[in-house]
Amino acid sequence: MNSRSSSPVSTEKREQRARLRVYTARATLCFIFTIGWELGSGRFLDPFYFSSPSKVVLMLANEFGAAGFWNDLRVTSTELLLGFLGGASAGVLTGHALGRWQFLCAVLEPFLVALNSIPRIALAPLLVIWFGIDLASKVVLAASLVYFITFFNTLAGVRGVDAGLLSVARIQGANDRQLFLKVVLPSASSWIFTGLKLSLPFALIGVIVGEFMAASSGIGYRLNMYSTSYNTTGTMAMLAVMMFFMLLLNGVMDLSEARLMRWRPKPTFGLERSFL
Repeated sequence: MNSRSSSPVSTEKREQRARLRVYTARATLCFIFTIGWELGSGRFLDPFYFSSPSKVVLMLANEFGAAGFWNDLRVTSTELLLGFLGGASAGVLTGHALGRWQFLCAVLEPFLVALNSIPRIALAPLLVIWFGIDLASKVVLAASLVYFITFFNTLAGVRGVDAGLLSVARIQGANDRQLFLKVVLPSASSWIFTGLKLSLPFALIGVIVGEFMAASSGIGYRLNMYSTSYNTTGTMAMLAVMMFFMLLLNGVMDLSEARLMRWRPKPTFGLERSFL
């Protein structure tokens, strides 16, 4: 009786210890990398090509004090948010629709695969011609990357729904709306969230590529300005901003998944190796 009651507590403690070990290892790895980079700059690494962490930090401090940087961050964030939401919504909706209608899926799937094979760097100049150098071309480019990832993941999730669950729900009188909300959506939710998390960095990539091609503001524009002027420190600083920005967004996505998917049982296999 006591062992059963203490089991959840011991499991929670193991999870906390696992998280602490992972966070400690991450912090140690970052510390070793930063110290090695700083000590190696000027000795083994040419500062012109690699700069140094101390110079990057000073550059970031100067950027954070400039109003132009925050405007560029706002522009990129807006383009990223609109592109991600538009592409993800369209991908989930069409993935569910084609998962339901097999004939339509069989007709359209080869065309979607062919469209997804187009390199976005080749599509970017056309989008600039069609939509101009302002916000629209970057949003469409980001959405085109997000759409196909979420579409194919949603399609796989809908196709993988247990037919037995659908049959039981129909026998109990569930209509199409109830089938979608109570059976299909929960069953495919893991696939959908995986697609959303995978597509989030690609949304940022699409925005940055678009800003590289033609823009007058944005983090990609700022990155292009520094890289073309051979300012390695400025380039490293903008790359650091992009990485931390994506880590923040990924953390928000993890929290959203944990909140919306709290009904899902936690995996117990390999708990001692868990890093979440």
